[in-house]
Amino acid sequence: MAQQTTPHTQTIKIDHAKDLLRDAKIANGAERLIGDVLLEDDSVLMYCDSAYVFPDNSFNAYRHVHLKKQDTMDLYGDSLHYNGDTKRAEMFGKITFKQKKMILTTTHLIYSVDSSFAHYWNGGKIVDTANILTSDIGTFSSRAGLASFKDHVLLVNKDYTIKCDTMDYSPNNKISYFHGPTHITSKTNFMYCERGYYNSRTGISQFWQHPYINGKKGEKLNGDQIFYDKVRDYGQVLDNVTLNDTTDNIVIKGDYALYKGNNKTILVTCHALMEQEYDKDTLFLHADTLFGYNVSMSDTSTGTKSPPKLLLAYHHVRFFKNDMQGKCDSLSYDEKDSVMHMLYSPILWSDANQLTADTMKLYLRNKRLDKMDMRSNAFIISRDTLASKMDTLRFDQIKGKNMKAYFVDNKIHKVYVKGNAQTIYYVYTDNNTKVVGANRADCSSMLIFITDNKIKTITFEDTPDATLFPIKEVKPTEFLLKNFSWHEKERPKSLLDIFKDTP
Repeated sequence: MAQQTTPHTQTIKIDHAKDLLRDAKIANGAERLIGDVLLEDDSVLMYCDSAYVFPDNSFNAYRHVHLKKQDTMDLYGDSLHYNGDTKRAEMFGKITFKQKKMILTTTHLIYSVDSSFAHYWNGGKIVDTANILTSDIGTFSSRAGLASFKDHVLLVNKDYTIKCDTMDYSPNNKISYFHGPTHITSKTNFMYCERGYYNSRTGISQFWQHPYINGKKGEKLNGDQIFYDKVRDYGQVLDNVTLNDTTDNIVIKGDYALYKGNNKTILVTCHALMEQEYDKDTLFLHADTLFGYNVSMSDTSTGTKSPPKLLLAYHHVRFFKNDMQGKCDSLSYDEKDSVMHMLYSPILWSDANQLTADTMKLYLRNKRLDKMDMRSNAFIISRDTLASKMDTLRFDQIKGKNMKAYFVDNKIHKVYVKGNAQTIYYVYTDNNTKVVGANRADCSSMLIFITDNKIKTITFEDTPDATLFPIKEVKPTEFLLKNFSWHEKERPKSLLDIFKDTP
């Protein structure tokens, strides 16, 4: 027995045509419509030059095809196949799809009337009031409020350009979601991520999977996650944070960063570390918190040099450089005049010397230590490097109210002591083979010249109280100036040491 087919309910209505031909020999019994054709299926109207209406509740339309869904959608093309049972339209040729303020152009499109779902895969271009978007593949649904685009996705508007592999877009709340390598270029900076989102209405974005932001003047900020508010030029970066300033060869690292573009500041904390290159050496500085001024990821000025930066480091500051190390509670460095301030129990080690005072001001020239002001309770100590291993407690000492130390090749060359000047140093024979004794001198002020970490000459501003003690009368453990304190155990010997707790 032959299988019977279920008859189709014909929902497609013919509203108008100049000519109507009914012949079973024409296209499987189709009705052929010619001239100003108007078809209707529920809420859908279809206009064209000619059409074939089939008994299975479908039709093909040709030339000047226009599919209209009430006042919500208009679809134009060269030819169309429409199925009245599935409410599915497939458009071919030069296609224009209009929905509210959005216009899509492509060459092959499938549209579902009931779900308002559209899909193209031969390349498409979408234009709205703010954006122009192109992609190889695209799907979107006004009912679901979501659009998806894949392969060679490019979004362009007046403020930025986005290139990515895959993008989901919510027209209702203006949020774009990125998947795969994504490049965002604006007038102020460049951003990269492999996952993230951007709200074009609020200017808020969040990026993860290898995200970074490049400024226009050589700054690069990256971390595991970046949150950025474009309107306020405000951002937060989480985990494995790195700010790289290629102009000044400065790198700041940590696990949390807070960036405020309006103030041109950045705060970095949680394992905070600053690195700055000095010729063939690098300065490593660690503190609980690092704070930078005149740092901008959105500077659009051209032809002008970036303003000098100011770095603040506070609480448990320690730094290491091959020829200089230090520690204090708080520190500031002003790039404008290359001056570093060390505050609250500062200690500086330079070669064999330990320098302490209530506050210190270091002046750098050509990225090298040039001179230093030591204010209140200034003290310089160096272990007697010519002493035998049995006499390691011998120390040359300089003490005073205030001091100014001058450096050559990062070594102390001379020291001017102002107020309550005192010194103890060990005296050797001319060939430095035998210790003669220890000289102690007290004076209101003195100028001391140093060679190879040994005191060579002293000039006194007034009559000193000076005595040379024979070495037999000297007990090194007792031959120390008041408030002597040797902090060698606290001296950083490597990069790792600046992260260790002070013993």
